[in-house]
This record gives sequence, C-alpha cells and structure tokens, in this order.
Amino acid sequence: MPTRKGSKDRRVQRASKPATSTPKPKPAPAKRSEGPVAAEAAPAQPGKAPRRNPMFPIGVNYYPLDAETQGWDDWYSGDANADFERLAEARMSLVRVFVSWKVLEPQVGQYDEDAIERLQDVIDAARTHKLQVIVCFFCDDRLAEMLDVPWGKKRDPRTDSYLIQREVALIQKVVNRFRAETAIFAWDLANEAFCSGFSAAEELESWIETMREAVREVDPERPVIVSIDPETLFRHTGVDPRDAIDTCEFAVSHATAAYRVFAAEGPITSGPSTYLDSFLLRSAARDLPVLLDDVGVFSLDFSPAEEAVFVRNVLYSGLMNRAAGIVARRFRDLDTERREPYFRDPFEVLVGLADTEGEPKPALSELESFARVAARIDLRRYGLAQERTAVLIPAERYEPLPSLAGLYDPRACLQAFVQAKQAHIPVAVAREIDEFDRYSVLIVPSALSLADETWERAKAFVQAGGSLLCSYGGGDTHPAIREVFGIEFLGDGGGREELSCRVAQVDVLGSLASFDARIDIPNFALLGHGGATVVATDAKGSPLLTMNQFGQGRAVYIAAPLERAISQGDPWAAPPAVTEMIRTVYAAVASASGCGAPVECDHPEVELALFAGEQDDILVLLNHGIEKITATLAFDRTVASISDVRGGKPTAVAGVTFGVPLDANGAAALRLSYG
Repeated sequence: MPTRKGSKDRRVQRASKPATSTPKPKPAPAKRSEGPVAAEAAPAQPGKAPRRNPMFPIGVNYYPLDAETQGWDDWYSGDANADFERLAEARMSLVRVFVSWKVLEPQVGQYDEDAIERLQDVIDAARTHKLQVIVCFFCDDRLAEMLDVPWGKKRDPRTDSYLIQREVALIQKVVNRFRAETAIFAWDLANEAFCSGFSAAEELESWIETMREAVREVDPERPVIVSIDPETLFRHTGVDPRDAIDTCEFAVSHATAAYRVFAAEGPITSGPSTYLDSFLLRSAARDLPVLLDDVGVFSLDFSPAEEAVFVRNVLYSGLMNRAAGIVARRFRDLDTERREPYFRDPFEVLVGLADTEGEPKPALSELESFARVAARIDLRRYGLAQERTAVLIPAERYEPLPSLAGLYDPRACLQAFVQAKQAHIPVAVAREIDEFDRYSVLIVPSALSLADETWERAKAFVQAGGSLLCSYGGGDTHPAIREVFGIEFLGDGGGREELSCRVAQVDVLGSLASFDARIDIPNFALLGHGGATVVATDAKGSPLLTMNQFGQGRAVYIAAPLERAISQGDPWAAPPAVTEMIRTVYAAVASASGCGAPVECDHPEVELALFAGEQDDILVLLNHGIEKITATLAFDRTVASISDVRGGKPTAVAGVTFGVPLDANGAAALRLSYG
C-alpha cells in the first residue's frame, strides 16, 4: 500500500507480549509499491491540477453480480468497460475484483479457461482506464456462491486439508497467469465474510500463512493482504486476527453492520456513529498502513441524500485519520427481488455508488468531489504531526465471557475517542502491548483492570514526564493507584442516577463548571486523601476529580466511569455538562503536556486536521453536526490569507482568528499562508 514519506503514520514496534502468548516470526515483507497509479506518481506539472493523489488512492469494490435474478455462472459476464470509464471519470485509481472458485474450477484440477479469460477482460478494462486492481481470492458475498464448489462435498474450505490444497493450487494458477500484469496492485487472500467462519486464531493464522506462501512462491513482489478488520472480526467471532494481519503488507479497516449496532446504533449522519469509522481506522493502525474499505451504507433503508452524507463523512474522516487509501463498498446497487419485508445477511453488499442502471447517485458525486480535494493535498509535502495522545484499549477487551470487558471497553473507548476529537486533540488508539514512549498523554477510559505489567510501564511513563488520565471502571482497583494517583481507594459506592460536580480548584484542569446532571452512573469510587489535589467533588464532598504530580508527570483520576456511562445510556442525549467536563479535562491535560489542539475552534462538533508544510499548511474541517454553523478558528500565529485547496483567489486574513462557514455535515479544506 502506498505510504507517506517517512512512514510517520506507522506505529513503533510493539512491546513484547505477555508470556501467555508466544510471538511468531514475521515473514519478510514484499517490496511495497510506490503507488497504485504509477503513471501519476510524479508530481503534477506546475499550475496543472492532478487528477488523482498517488499517495491516497480511492477505489471501489466491483462485485461480479448486480441482480438477485442472476446465477452464479453469470460471474463477470458483462462488459466492465463502461463502468470503469465512469470510475476513472470520478478520479478513482483502485478497483477490487473477486475470484470465483466455483466458476474457475468446476471440476477438481480442471480450470475453465473461458472464465479465466473473463477475469482477463476485467483486468484489461481496468488497465485501459488507468485503474489498478486488487484481486480477492476467497470472498463470500452470500449471492454469487463463489466458494460453493460442487465437488467440495460441504467440507469447510477454511480447515479441510484437501480443500486447502486445492485453494493453494487455485491461487498459484491465478497468480502465475497474471503475475506480469501491470494493472494488478495487490493480492487479497480473503474478505471478512469468509474469515468469519474461523473459530480459532491459530486456524486463521495457519490458513493465511499457507495462502500467503502460495502467492510468494510465484510473485515475491506485490503486496499480500487479508480484508479483515481486527476489531469487527473479534467482536463477531471471538477470534483475534491481529497476529495474522501482521504478516501482511498493509492492514484493512471497516465497520460492519453488526458492529455499528453494537458500538454506535442510531442515526448515521450525526452523533457517535459519525466517528466510528475513524475510531476503527485508528484501532487497526498498529505498525502497518491501513486501507479504509467497504465505505458506504449497509442497507437500502436510507435516502440517496443520507447515503451521500454518510460517504462524505467517512471519506474526510479517513483522510484526517491517516488512512492510506479508501475503497467504497460497491459500485452498483444490488437489483433485489420485489418482496416485503426485505432482509439480508449483514455481510451481504447491497448499496452502491450508482443505481441498478449504472446512473450515478449523489454518493458518487461526493466521492468525486472528495477526490478533487485529496488530489490537491500532496502528502509528500504536507503531513499530520505525530499524535501524542492515545486512548488505551485494555487487554481485558480480549477476555472471553463471562468477562463483560468485551462489551464495555470498546464502547467506552469510542466515547473517549469522540470526546478527544471534540476537544480538537490529535488522538490515536493504543493497546496495552504497545510502547508508551511515543505518547505524552494516555487516556484509560472506564477500564475494569489493567495488567500488572501495564501498571509498571504506566508508572514509568508518568515518572518520565507523561500524563495518565484514568476513570474508575468498577470493582477493586490496582494498588498502583495509591502511588501514581495519590488517592486511597475506599470501595465502590455503587450506582447513581445523578452526577454532581462541585469545583474545588479553579483553573487547575481547565475552566470547569459545577453542575448537577441526570445520568445513570454504574459505579462510583469512594476515595480518601493520599496526597493528590482534589479538583472537584460530588455534592457530598467525595472526590470526583483528582490530580497528582508523580515524578516528572501528572496523573488525573475521575472517580466515575463516565465514558462507559455515556455509551451504555443514550450517547446522543448525554448531558452536555458531563461531556463538557470530559472534554475540558482531556483538553487541559493534553495542553499542559504540549500536545493540545493545534487550532482552537469554538464548535466541538467540528473535527480538525492540520497538514503542515514547509511554507504553508492545509487545514481540513468536517462538521459532524446536522446544523449549518460558522466555526471560529484561532491560531497561535498570524494567518496572512486562506484559499480553497482546489484553487481560487486567496482571501486576506491578516490576523489570528477567522470564521469558516460549514453546512450541515459539511467539509472544507483550506490552504493557509502565514504572515
């Protein structure tokens, strides 16, 4: 996958895993491509707008069937040229196509050369229109029956040794045929619908290793990937795929329908759900570049306008959160049978960028408009500053039932991510096994527990000058909180239906305000004094918010699992006073650590990303709200002028503040020059 110069967006090497997990040696990665559109890899000529961004490819999944009435043998039977011409006009550079095992190998060891020629025609069409192809070998779309080989006798293609041998032969047949094809960018081993059939991580790792080696024997150069999101697959199956993903050249992130219901059910154009894709993107970004794929809505229940708004949000979120590229869910809508009520499996792909006749929908116009913006942001010249604040996902998230951490922690971490974004803090997502040295602030939201080793590393992190911000998760606490946070844990006070805040120390953690708010709090830590400064208390004087100087750093403790309380209640109707308190504390801790908001903004629903250059900067803004606003921005140096990145006459500012009008769910990308 094309990566940004200097690989600034990659994670540092992760820390050693606990003794319970024996790390496997990682195969030597293949040589990475400089970009999926080699012809446009060079900078555009002065004054000429580039059509595509070679460092940020945009593409779409091109499924083999477009109607329920089609049979499995209609796999890519149509002419792709007209569709690919439209994709090229929309400035796309990638297209993912899907191999049909059932079509290519109708009898054991006998390959249908006509079907292989059909695949060749699709690849030829892509090359003609300057598109590059990701070839996915094993895909289950619940419609084309691509995996249902009749001679397989219902054996499991994921674990049956004989079928695995046939899969290896199929891969090598296809790779050998197309290894000299310049239009092919990467080999995709499988999609998540296929991989969801694995019941153990060891089985998944073994299968991926076998298939990867099958590719490498024939093609040692092109990237090899597997299209699974680590968080969504684990939520769906209980299988942790992270070690398997680490053997690939780049990772993939996407939200599934089931995960969206679990983590952020509700309107898709407002509230926490608009941050879910970027949260999963950050969660998947460990030490590989990440392709954000399957961008689009999941069902036919939404209007074309809602589809377009959703796509716009995910596109800009991906750019602002270090995606290495974006692939839309589907090109055409699936032409469904006329029946009511309508229901299909959540893994099935229904909604595309064009209607069933191929006519562009508003979502395709949004994608094309975004591509024009992305093409003008040269990621070799402009880059995001390294995120020095991270939300920590606890290792307990991967514990099996009856542990409830797998239910609580992801949603609490999503809420922490949302609040950090609304405080305009550049924020990443980390795990306990990651190195902490690259961060200045760690946020641990409502965790039930952290490993003993993690507490030791956290102590060293704070002693060395880092800031640790932790909210109580319930139950007993680790003895380290006495030393690190300077508090005595006296027990769990139980649940409350109201949260009261009485500010005791003004301006210690930002401009906090006292309040009383109705919110169900599942737990409340009763704290005794142990040397920490009590910044705020509840109505009865029990510490609610404390701050402690420990070594060279600071440790802030919130006595209630506020992030979890928001996620378990109604995230769209969380009391404003509570969310304002969280944002204020997050912002104050980050600012004191030198990693606060790069640009001040008076609207929390506006997400910001500042791409810094040598002579000027590019500021991207996204309004997550459903109302038109004018965002007032404040800088720490004088802005001489601003202009749209797509071109146009600069507007003089000659000051440190100016306003940017944003439509509901609107976005803007501005070039800033300084005085």
